[in-house]
Amino acid sequence: METERKITFNYRYPKMIDAFPQPIPMSKNLPEWYKEQPSYIVQENSLVDGITVKNCQAIFDIITTGYLLLCPVDIEIDTTGDNKIFKISDDYKKLKVPLIGSHSKEQVSHYPFNYDFFTDYIFRVNIGWVVETEKGYSSLFMEPQHQDYMPMHAISAIIDTDGYMSDGLFSFFIDKGFKGTIKQGTPLVQVFPFKRDNWIANFNKDFDVKIVNEQTNKVRSRFTGGYKKWYWNRKTYK
Repeated sequence: METERKITFNYRYPKMIDAFPQPIPMSKNLPEWYKEQPSYIVQENSLVDGITVKNCQAIFDIITTGYLLLCPVDIEIDTTGDNKIFKISDDYKKLKVPLIGSHSKEQVSHYPFNYDFFTDYIFRVNIGWVVETEKGYSSLFMEPQHQDYMPMHAISAIIDTDGYMSDGLFSFFIDKGFKGTIKQGTPLVQVFPFKRDNWIANFNKDFDVKIVNEQTNKVRSRFTGGYKKWYWNRKTYK
């Protein structure tokens, strides 16, 4: 039986634990575009239909790997004007819980922003859940992969969460020209726990390309599902 590792989501504000949504496995929130995507393209004069991205096991793996940290409350955003607007309910302001904030421009003065798409304002959200992993494991925090459109884009980072638990604060790029509300429970950050290892790059100049050709031919011998049948390994996140 394979060993199951444990990732712990500690709630930073116990008195409000029933107010904010809990993290969930990625597999519990497949994006709408993926669910609506047909698996096959009907091709005239062919006995076999063409396959789509829905049959790509690699895409399926990345959108079901790890966990999702969700937006804690409704957040109103308006980046259509010169003054950027970010608002939450006044009730949460009274509780003095720092749910939203920002980095100063000076802190990222040399960061290569794409000013055609993003504001130069680094928005911060306190999701409330503090991530902790077992000894020897770190966590990759990143924008949820291949999700439906979102004007907020999590800035990727790695934290050694076996020694330093994430403090619940995450930074985001914000799209220019967006006006709307990010609803409570919207996926904001994908968390991927992984084991730390030391690696050495090896460059094999005598590689036998027949190996790749044989793998490719084996996978392509089936119209669909060859990679999953012979090479894929199941990953579970509960």
